Amino acid sequence: MKFIFAASAVFATTLPAIAADWPQADVDAAIQIVTTREKDSGIEECVTSSGTTVAYIATQRDIDADGVKEVLISSSPAKLGNGVTGCYGMTGQNIFLLSKAGDNWTMLITADNTQELIFHPRKTGGMPDIEMTGPGFCFPIHRYDRGEYRYWKVCDGNQQLFADAAPWITDKSSVAPRDGETAQVETASFEAGNAVDMRSLFDHNGSDVRIDPGAGTIVYEKPKTKIAGTVKAGMLLFKASAPWDPYDDRATIKGTAYVFKKGCEPAPYEVAGRQEGWHTLVLKGAAPVRAKNGCVVVGYKMNGNATLKFVSWGD
Repeated sequence: MKFIFAASAVFATTLPAIAADWPQADVDAAIQIVTTREKDSGIEECVTSSGTTVAYIATQRDIDADGVKEVLISSSPAKLGNGVTGCYGMTGQNIFLLSKAGDNWTMLITADNTQELIFHPRKTGGMPDIEMTGPGFCFPIHRYDRGEYRYWKVCDGNQQLFADAAPWITDKSSVAPRDGETAQVETASFEAGNAVDMRSLFDHNGSDVRIDPGAGTIVYEKPKTKIAGTVKAGMLLFKASAPWDPYDDRATIKGTAYVFKKGCEPAPYEVAGRQEGWHTLVLKGAAPVRAKNGCVVVGYKMNGNATLKFVSWGD
């Protein structure tokens, strides 16, 4: 996921309050909007004809730090095979971003054949710029302008350019004007062991984790439901050998990560990696493999726990 002009900023030392989750009934209403869209667009029929169904996964994030969460919904085939990925393209999924005001959900972003949405906070605050990643090496960026998301940067081959300069976009009302900002991240002043980043809440495989580069730690804030019986809030996921600068994507971050199994002590293993901009941290290392019916570590493999990816909410 991927993108430099940078501006200096100093962040406050008080973390923002975490926005409350929407009740399931509200989330279900948002999913219904996406379901209707996929039905009207022919996606549902395509998937059904391939012998499976459409699966919808919803997550909640406060992307603009206003204390109210938006809902991200992915649409993908419940089972792969039989050519079903042809319904979605190479990424195998569509992604939707919805916000709620009053009683109604509003569709902010419809991203077909998209791997991931990356949120780039703006210097002026408010709704972040949204980068839609997928196949290839260049990705479009949308900017919130005049009450909706519009094209801000687009791709000409592998080159990114401002949308208002793209000759194929004839409807300029669909374009957000360039205003001197870039879609790249800000650079914060950083003192190892001292600074607290306002953007410290990250997503890790559906769980919320708190990253503190100054302390060199990654701690579970809100484990996802699937692992909540094993992993509790406050449990340490990673401890670095030294603090790191979250805005230096050239520095190697090394330390000890942990694998969890119910009834067992966390199993440590060595990992290393780098920041990919402040918004993404990737750590890799051969992960412990436990005995099938016990806690004993019987080896180490490059399995699903070998790559740890953390993506910022963009708060």
